[in-house]
Amino acid sequence: MQIVRAEEMYEWDRRAMDEYGREGYILMENAGRALAGRIREKFPKDEKFLVLIGGGNNGGDGYVIARILKDQGFDVTAVQVVPDEKIEGDALYHKNVYMKSGYDLAELTEQEWNRGTVVIDAMLGIGVEGPLRPPFDDLVRRVNHSDMHRVSIDIPSGLPADEGEEEFEAVKADTTFIVQAPKLSLFTEHTSGYYGEAEVVDIGLPPLSVTDPEREWQAEEDVKEGYPRLPASAHKGSRGKGLLIGGAQMMPGALVMAAKASIRAGAGLTTAATVPGNIPSASGSLPEVMFMGTEEADGVISGIDTESLTGKDAVAAGIGMGRKEPGRAVMETLLKETKVPLLIDADGLYHLRFLLGVLKEREEVTVVTPHVKEMADLTGESTGEVKRNPFSISSKFARDYGVYVVLKGPHTIITAPDGRQIVESSGNEGLAKGGSGDVLTGILLTMLMQHEHPLEALANGCFLHGKSAELLTAGERTVYDLLPTDVVEGLSSVFRTYIKE
Repeated sequence: MQIVRAEEMYEWDRRAMDEYGREGYILMENAGRALAGRIREKFPKDEKFLVLIGGGNNGGDGYVIARILKDQGFDVTAVQVVPDEKIEGDALYHKNVYMKSGYDLAELTEQEWNRGTVVIDAMLGIGVEGPLRPPFDDLVRRVNHSDMHRVSIDIPSGLPADEGEEEFEAVKADTTFIVQAPKLSLFTEHTSGYYGEAEVVDIGLPPLSVTDPEREWQAEEDVKEGYPRLPASAHKGSRGKGLLIGGAQMMPGALVMAAKASIRAGAGLTTAATVPGNIPSASGSLPEVMFMGTEEADGVISGIDTESLTGKDAVAAGIGMGRKEPGRAVMETLLKETKVPLLIDADGLYHLRFLLGVLKEREEVTVVTPHVKEMADLTGESTGEVKRNPFSISSKFARDYGVYVVLKGPHTIITAPDGRQIVESSGNEGLAKGGSGDVLTGILLTMLMQHEHPLEALANGCFLHGKSAELLTAGERTVYDLLPTDVVEGLSSVFRTYIKE
């Protein structure tokens, strides 16, 4: 599903009208009918609806929604919250249809506020810029302080559609029915919570009105259809030979979790390289994994035999490596000597920020998997700036250094070196625990070995990781007690549920 900026949504509408001959008032009728249909399905008929109608397309949708619900016998009070001169074009057409249908507009009295049980916010659309002006500033506050269930149409009024805005005042919706395609603010940390439960409603725009989307929201169907299936002739060599490098003497667990996740995700053969002191205990808990010792100084990896890189299909490094000085030389060696896809996570990212010149010279596939703080360290931006602009900052870094970026969060943004982006939203707050990222690293290592295209490999790996948490917390686990090792074991359920032959 395409993710659009406000200007792209306007262009989509314009092309639907100019190039496909769709009349604007018909598009608005289609949108309002589709939205009214979802409202009708969600709420029982004894609800009392208060529809707040602004100007522009959002207000026009409000008129259609109010009319359709009234036609079908729902208790609806419609209130126009802007002067008549603000209602023009297609919105004015639908206001006239509403009035000619025998329906009236009400005054926004305390009585109307008090009798309503569901308020439908059709006041402002995706074109809001700057602070709210009267009457919307007061209306937004009144909506937020009401006891009604708050439903926003397309976007909560006052909320920016795009990333980057720091200060705003907006409706905090319980439910948002998004028109045709999600906007960027659905996925940024400081704005996504305003949407409440978000659902995209297809209003029938021509699918080719926007070509070559830069941003897509991955759906379950995308994974089901695109996940590579194992042929009957599969063997351990064809399933991938991966190498994991990490695990300082005081942090062996990160490597163990990553290695276990790699083999559970389906790797043909996984080798774990770590300081020699970790191997006896680690190998005892992971009989399916091969181990090799590294050079060691002060309990951390200080060198890696480059011969160990030979014959591998992908390498992941940095988990539990530690931030002492020897690690930087190890990362530089890996950047220069690894001739297969190289994934860098955790402490490897700490060292990488001192090696960005070397990174830029690397020609093979490279993947970095930062969370917001690590992304800020890599780019020199503040964490707040990364939270506000995750799409553009990820895209710039990916393009500048020719890498794939997996910016981890509630909505993980995966970016290719050409700027194409996939958002993967699987998972829940149960993953907010040390070790979850290590498990994801092991899964992604396996995906890189088994997919033809790295971007799809990374998106599918994030899906497996997130869906495992979802399935587990829907059953015997909760978001409070979920462990990263549980997520590894839960991969079996994900494969049975979503990746069927």
